[in-house]
Amino acid sequence: MTLQRRLIVAVLLATPIAWLITIGGTYWRATHEINELYDTDMVRLAQQTLAISALIPPADTAQPTPAPLSSSADSGDAGLGDLSVAIWRGSGAPLVLDPEAMQFPRDGDREGFAAAVVNGEPWRLVYLNDPSGHTRVAVGQRIGERNDLVIAYVAGQILPWLLGLPVLLALLIYAVRQAMHPVRRLSTALERRSPEDATPLPMMDVPGELKPLVAAMNGLLARVGALIDQERRLTADAAHELRTPLAAVRAQWDVMQRTHDPDELRQVQTSVTRGMERLDRLVSQLLTMARLDNANHTDFRGSVDWSAVAKQAVSDCLWIANRRDVDIAVEWPAPGQLPIPMAGDTDALIIMLKNILDNAIRYGPRHGLVRLSFSPSLITVDDQGPGVSPEVLPRLGDRFLRAAGNEEAGSGLGVSIARRIAHTHGLNITFAMRNKDSDFGPGLRVTLSRAASG
Repeated sequence: MTLQRRLIVAVLLATPIAWLITIGGTYWRATHEINELYDTDMVRLAQQTLAISALIPPADTAQPTPAPLSSSADSGDAGLGDLSVAIWRGSGAPLVLDPEAMQFPRDGDREGFAAAVVNGEPWRLVYLNDPSGHTRVAVGQRIGERNDLVIAYVAGQILPWLLGLPVLLALLIYAVRQAMHPVRRLSTALERRSPEDATPLPMMDVPGELKPLVAAMNGLLARVGALIDQERRLTADAAHELRTPLAAVRAQWDVMQRTHDPDELRQVQTSVTRGMERLDRLVSQLLTMARLDNANHTDFRGSVDWSAVAKQAVSDCLWIANRRDVDIAVEWPAPGQLPIPMAGDTDALIIMLKNILDNAIRYGPRHGLVRLSFSPSLITVDDQGPGVSPEVLPRLGDRFLRAAGNEEAGSGLGVSIARRIAHTHGLNITFAMRNKDSDFGPGLRVTLSRAASG
């Protein structure tokens, strides 16, 4: 069920219920007010009748007949059978002014209001005695008279409400439809939007209740747009990077099929092997990068064992280190100190450290040294290579960025993957050139440190 239908159903249910509650409250209030009015009049009439009864001679026991109204007199809307008065003197029969009072019970000497049944109908009576207790007065009114008045009053209120209820419901339904118009406009705009369109939704003329929703949608569109851009860049760059080694492998394969010279055949086989290694490395790093791009920030629980991370990362780089005759030195903090205590994904951190070491080995000098140093707040990787130019240094970590003049094959993704993993773990990765006066000589230094919070 749509939100609009839910609101309309709620209005259709709530309005009659509120209407009935209002009628019930009006009925209760009208009953209270009418009872208050009539009870007051009955007490006043009983007091006046008791005062007048003192003027009746004590020997008079007759039952006077009420004086009839002449035919020309205007009786208005008087209901003479709805109100009666009875007077008792001593233990004798009542002195009455109308026939209904003959049926009133004397009810001992009690005073105040009481209920009684007179001629099969409920009546409300009020009793009053004189101080001597010799004279007793009762004033009674038919309960039906009060009920008729209450019903007439409530009916007079119900009729306009009943006629106005359909109009009220129609206005409320129209108001609900108009209130839901911004939602329909928003849903229509989203329905017509292209999947690639990450343009933020306009915030103007948006009701206050929908602004958080629109802001959240704009944030989602921005994230989706960024992911689409990442996928496009990754696909385009991967296609570009894969095209060159594939073309080289194909060309070497054609040469290998045509040549019969053993020396040339060995050179071609070596070139094909290197091309296949480059393809394998490139595809592996592309897959890693795609997985990192789609990964969310994770609340890591396991504490990182940097000793195990460093051991595995160095082990993974031994083949290239042996090929280039490069030594890897690992330095640890002083006893009792831990290197960057933190929680994280061990496998991802191995990839991060391996890629940094791999770059230092590949692009440093042959027969050189790479130093991996741990401290309580930093991890640094130093090489003895020529480093990079000041123009390229700020761009290190961009995808597929490779400095010119490198003899080693690469994809330009290793540092980008390392930066992504560092960011996921709340680490900053920075690059700086060392000068010749440093303890390790000139070269490139990669530093990993905790990102500033807040």
